[in-house]
Amino acid sequence: MSFRNDLFLAKVLNTELKYQYLKNTPRFQKNDKQSIASSKKYLTNTVRSSIYVNTIIYAIISISFGAISTESNASNNSFILFLLLLILAIMSDTQFYRGVWDMKLLTPLSQLPLKVEKRVVPFSLFLYNELYLPFVTIPAGVVISIGMRSPLPIVVFSLFTVLFIYVARLVSLLLGVTFIKTNTNRRTKRLYLGQVFQVVIFVIFILAIEIAANPSFQGYVKIPPFLYYFVPVASQYISTLSVYPFASFGMVFAIVYPSYLYVQKRSFTERMETFADVSGGAKKNLALKISKPVRSLMDKDFKVILRRRGAIMIMVVPVTFIIPIIPTLLTVSSGTLESVFYIPYISLVFLIDFVLMIGLEGKAAWHLSALPITRRQFFFSKLLSIFIIGLVYYGAIVAIVGVVNKGMVSYMLFNYPFFAIILTAVLFAGGTYLVNAIPNEVYTLSQEGIGGRWVFMKTFIIGLPIIVLNALAFEFAKYIIAFSISYYIKGYALTIAIDALVSYLFLRFFIRKGAHF
Repeated sequence: MSFRNDLFLAKVLNTELKYQYLKNTPRFQKNDKQSIASSKKYLTNTVRSSIYVNTIIYAIISISFGAISTESNASNNSFILFLLLLILAIMSDTQFYRGVWDMKLLTPLSQLPLKVEKRVVPFSLFLYNELYLPFVTIPAGVVISIGMRSPLPIVVFSLFTVLFIYVARLVSLLLGVTFIKTNTNRRTKRLYLGQVFQVVIFVIFILAIEIAANPSFQGYVKIPPFLYYFVPVASQYISTLSVYPFASFGMVFAIVYPSYLYVQKRSFTERMETFADVSGGAKKNLALKISKPVRSLMDKDFKVILRRRGAIMIMVVPVTFIIPIIPTLLTVSSGTLESVFYIPYISLVFLIDFVLMIGLEGKAAWHLSALPITRRQFFFSKLLSIFIIGLVYYGAIVAIVGVVNKGMVSYMLFNYPFFAIILTAVLFAGGTYLVNAIPNEVYTLSQEGIGGRWVFMKTFIIGLPIIVLNALAFEFAKYIIAFSISYYIKGYALTIAIDALVSYLFLRFFIRKGAHF
């Protein structure tokens, strides 16, 4: 009965966590029997689907890494998989812990006529957030064991998979505690130590995974041999019977596991709930000057980026998608297919930031319906904020490329206006759709609240035709415009005219003039 009790509470905890993000979406606003049944089914599928999808995807990646591993690169490939495991585990665990704290989900659970055991939280975490993680490394261990005709690789891979999962839990809890205990000053509430740690670690993770997974980087960076003393998956340790991997696992696990249990116990206390409540406070103290709503909303967003946990990721997330193209930009010649492709690629990246910028409202989204601001004013505030961020990023890329590949600088500078035009058009297309998708009388706003994980796919599907249209307009402007003027002037003139028309149509179609929340 105890196990069934834990299993039930684990399901309740994760289902309630997902429901808190989805409850304000139109799907959950209807009260007829058919709609309720459909919503329940959708909620259950949402909780489970990520497990199935991640398991399949990472099992395939793991098998592929194991299959291409030879004696010369098996150590490097194995370490890459464990690096990926650690990154995924920390990000998944951190999201879970934050949700439990922010939503205070343990409070309603404690009111149920069931005993909430201490193991319910980690049990729930593993079942619904970590279950796919062994499939990142263990299938590769199986393939390598078959290739070496030895059970040692799979045994070592299994042991260190367990170790890495507990390391990720410990790091995730420490990040949460660090943030909460260093971000409780209501008066100043600036960028505190916890947020700095969060951003620094996130950037390190992104750099590490890009270096590990991108062939362009692997020629420059190799895993330092001394790291194999801590993660002994090198061929010399797993090809023959060696006591070192087992001794290393025992020593590190003996430190990590008790530390995790201690931090877990300290984290889920009434005191921690109080800290979380204080850190979540002051969100309602947002002053908004209605005389200039667009500018006021922009000021509020940029202040929130420096104050709220996770919000500064809006500035960091584009790094994830821009880093992979830097090696090519440092070596490519101007006018090549790659250089032409990366201009619209960078602009499309900032549609993700648009989603994240809307999600900044969070629990404070009540002001959208409480204040006399229109959806168009809200849309333009987000568009201008992302536009500014995008231009700054493009300028930083030009500066980086200019240090190594000076031949590309003039090309990228000439295309600076083209980037700005495409970025504006893409934000109009995808942004108007996103703002239109926000439910009326919204009180909590997040990525899930405007469409969940599919919202990214939908916005990209809308944005891609705009990029293609811009590329075609710029390319064929020389044939359409007969005046004897510069190729760039012709291209800019035609793309500006087309984008102005397209942007107007998207704005009029998706966001009715005068519409409020």
